[in-house]
Amino acid sequence: MPRRRRGRWLTHGVPTVLAGVVGLSSFITLGVSSLVGGAGLLGPLLAGLGIAAVVGGGSAFLLRNRAPRPVRLGRSTTEIPAATRTMLEKVVKDSRQQRRRLQRMQRRARGSTVSQILHRAETLLLRIDALLDSAAIQSRRASDADVMLLEGMADRYVPDLVDALEDTVGFLDPTTTEGARERAIENLHSIDEQLTVLAGSIDRLENDIVAGVSRSLDVHSEFLRARFPEPSSDPFIDR
Repeated sequence: MPRRRRGRWLTHGVPTVLAGVVGLSSFITLGVSSLVGGAGLLGPLLAGLGIAAVVGGGSAFLLRNRAPRPVRLGRSTTEIPAATRTMLEKVVKDSRQQRRRLQRMQRRARGSTVSQILHRAETLLLRIDALLDSAAIQSRRASDADVMLLEGMADRYVPDLVDALEDTVGFLDPTTTEGARERAIENLHSIDEQLTVLAGSIDRLENDIVAGVSRSLDVHSEFLRARFPEPSSDPFIDR
């Protein structure tokens, strides 16, 4: 599932408030001590600013929006055909760019329908990334139909639908004419339906890969039974 992004208030507002409160408290505490001791306020002021900078910077770092873990083609170059590696790296790059674009749109999205479509598109890209990270896909040729399907989704199909969505959302405003708004709503339904079709292809590919693993396990199990027969259940042998 797509990572839920923290709001601007949490990533920027909270660190700013913390820095202000802690810095001011430090200044007041140190300032009172300095005045009692007959010293000036410059030292406490600088100390308060320093403490505020450390607290604000540290909390902003901890609360920042972290990018999703990028897909790494971790297998050695000898295990992945050269042409396949080149294509998969391109798909990873395209997918990352589209996810960033979707996240920017989600921050500006109005209405649950648009948000759900953006969420579905991002989920689709994350599922593509997960498939790219599998040995079953990385071992195939670049001309393999499934590899080309994943490349087409990340490079053309999903971006085209996001383009259409971006061109449509502006006509959902209540100030738009009724006819244009109705047509925009129809476009939203069409985009959603096409994303569903793409998700169905991902379902099929995931099922095929899992079924392939199951077949390999069945063959391996039969080999073990033939190579290492189970001990006899004859009670006289057990004695």
